Amino acid sequence: MIRTAQISITEANTCKLLLLDSIFIESKKVVNLYIDELWKRKDFLSKFTNFKVNTWLSSRLQQCLGKQALGIIRSQRKKKKLHKPFFKKDVINFDPRFIDIQYDNNSFDIWFKLSSIGNKICLKLPGKKHKHFHKYDSWNVKKSYTLRKIGKRYFVDMIFEKEAPEFKLSGKEIGIDQGYNKLIATSECEKLDTGLKQIYNKISNKKQGSKAFKKALIERDNKINESVNLIPFEEIKTIVVEDLKNVKYKSKFKKDVNNKLQRWSYSKVLKMLSLRCEEFGIFLKKINPAYTSQTCSSCGFIHRNNRCREEFLCLKCGIDLDADYNAAKNILHRGVYSLSTI
Repeated sequence: MIRTAQISITEANTCKLLLLDSIFIESKKVVNLYIDELWKRKDFLSKFTNFKVNTWLSSRLQQCLGKQALGIIRSQRKKKKLHKPFFKKDVINFDPRFIDIQYDNNSFDIWFKLSSIGNKICLKLPGKKHKHFHKYDSWNVKKSYTLRKIGKRYFVDMIFEKEAPEFKLSGKEIGIDQGYNKLIATSECEKLDTGLKQIYNKISNKKQGSKAFKKALIERDNKINESVNLIPFEEIKTIVVEDLKNVKYKSKFKKDVNNKLQRWSYSKVLKMLSLRCEEFGIFLKKINPAYTSQTCSSCGFIHRNNRCREEFLCLKCGIDLDADYNAAKNILHRGVYSLSTI
């Protein structure tokens, strides 16, 4: 298992941050110089660069940035894009030669010492551990780091790893239905949603790209994490979910509905679920979502008119259920008892 914790180093003094800015500017230039030369040579498969470019950065850092350029080119080729990429992010991938981590008991309890950069630059940058960081106190720290700048803020990404536990042999099996109105509904008739619909409406009313818009996106992601963490993972051995794809395909819905659906991030829920299941040794099974909302979980009768918004009323056997609960039960049955899983 691999997880990342982002530590802010923005509280470094102005002089240090200006030096960081100069490193980011020069690193972006160097990465693009490597991309230009590699593209010219049609070198898309090498693991390392065997040439240097004109820069004040150290030979070690040039080697590191050349490797980063190769990764960007390989990603471009993998996506079958034929035009040369241009790197414009403030991101530098470092190995242990450049960063030494020191721990302290003061207000800044973690320090990052940057060296071997070039021009005899040596920076000691302060950071503070946080709740997310402490989740990985017992994990091993990988010897690779990412330095990044987002707006006017600076961060170091630390990577943690730990062996995944074996799948559980005992515990409950549950089905989960994802929805826009109720984020998570389970086959045990539980609804887990910490107010996502209001957040979606807030995002759709903000100007895209604005500070308020970005702040609302962060609020959405935090709410998703809160909702997923309400699942009693300790008691569960199997979770069955729908393999949702193209839910937001625009031509299906009206413009105002599409605008709101764009803010429903079902992929983030699946990703968060996947990470939590991996940590707890839970088997996560994805099933074909076809007709789960139209099928009666009691008699198996399928009809589009069985469901009316939030209510499910079977036209054959007459059972009356919450529509999301009914769908979650179907998801569980298909995942655990049916052969038509994917």
